[in-house]
Amino acid sequence: MNNFVRLLPTTIDFIVHRSFSTSIPLYELQKVSRVHVVDNSKLALDGNVYKRMPRIIHCYKKNNNLTRTRLTAGLGDKVLLAIKGQMKKAIIVGCKQRIRQPNVPQFDSNNVVLIDDDGNPVGTRILAPLPAFFRTRGDLAKLAAIATTFV
Repeated sequence: MNNFVRLLPTTIDFIVHRSFSTSIPLYELQKVSRVHVVDNSKLALDGNVYKRMPRIIHCYKKNNNLTRTRLTAGLGDKVLLAIKGQMKKAIIVGCKQRIRQPNVPQFDSNNVVLIDDDGNPVGTRILAPLPAFFRTRGDLAKLAAIATTFV
């Protein structure tokens, strides 16, 4: 019994060796995040039941007017997805958050809507609720027009 107690790490060992994470939780999605495509396009319906879930492989959001792109993207940002072996552009319409943020709706899954190169949605309906501020942003007005519900 005495030998077993010596093998257990003490609190001082954890502090000295930093075997736990001290980073803050993210409010946004990052590269290699898995997402659900929530429009009714053919690629979205097939991609959600494909053997691999769609993943974010690039974020188009600029970092404070600099030329480098950020590693994270939030609600309303444009991302590049890998879906069924293809690369498609999408807009994030829902982010799962661990901590509640004021004036931002909280979703239970990470949702995106596929768009083409011109920014037009590929599908004709969006099957998940959109944040209400999508109505007021001019670049997201096309998504708000085909949405069924808002949060």
